[in-house]
Amino acid sequence: MASLTPTPKQQFFDANGNPLVAGKVYTYAGGTTTPIATYTDQAGGTANTNPIILDSRGMANIWLQPTIAYKFLITDSNDVTQYTTDNIIVPPDNTSFGSPPPIGDVAPNTGAFTTLSATLDVTFSGTGYVQMPSGATTDRPGTPTDGMLRYNTTLDTFEGFVNGAWGQVGGDAGATGGGSNEVFVENDQIITISYTIPSTKNAMTTGPITLDGGFVGTGSIAATTLTIDTATSGELGVGSVIVGTSITPGTVITTLGTGTGGIGTYEVDISQSVSLDAITAPVVVTVQGASRWVVI
Repeated sequence: MASLTPTPKQQFFDANGNPLVAGKVYTYAGGTTTPIATYTDQAGGTANTNPIILDSRGMANIWLQPTIAYKFLITDSNDVTQYTTDNIIVPPDNTSFGSPPPIGDVAPNTGAFTTLSATLDVTFSGTGYVQMPSGATTDRPGTPTDGMLRYNTTLDTFEGFVNGAWGQVGGDAGATGGGSNEVFVENDQIITISYTIPSTKNAMTTGPITLDGGFVGTGSIAATTLTIDTATSGELGVGSVIVGTSITPGTVITTLGTGTGGIGTYEVDISQSVSLDAITAPVVVTVQGASRWVVI
């Protein structure tokens, strides 16, 4: 199928329709006043002057980079503005798809994103690394979802979010000896947050083990939403049993809201109405069903 030829050479006219002899074309990045280069031919090896000076017929060779938006400011030879056209983009052609440029800006070589989402598989090649986001416990996402991974600088460990709670992810579970002697596995001596051993699992810990004093703070409950206003010490988590003067005995946190251990919201299992109250949550290890916890 044949196609209509594009304009082989650009020509500009003044307000009376006459060729803009010796006129000027200033070129900028789209939507800005930042000068940006155009080129004398398709190879893009030689840049035009900026401004481009039009010839005796008001013409010039103006080649643009694909995937980049331009703004043209057209003036006469005395720099009197004739008109401005913004966001000029080259239509896609075979060169746009044959060898696309790296992700980036006007001179692409790297890319930076605030948020990047992929719906299918992502493959990283090479021998470098993938750097995970890192931050303190208090920097955890306000509304975490299963599958999130990060490095916790407070705990000095990688962690992931699953089944409503943050947990340590391999590689930093303790020393594994030196060289090929993978012998030692270490565990902490103080339990700082309530934990439930599922009925399908057993656990083993090397003692002595101390249960921390637990959470101390203030908050209120509306229906099943617990709002923590202050957090003096300790942390809350899924499975924490909260205690307060007006709180229904046995109330348990079931999921995290905006809170990740301290100030924020949480969902509890018993609907109730509690105005601002002192709240504590002792550290409890729950062993469910036929599971076993052995402390050596």
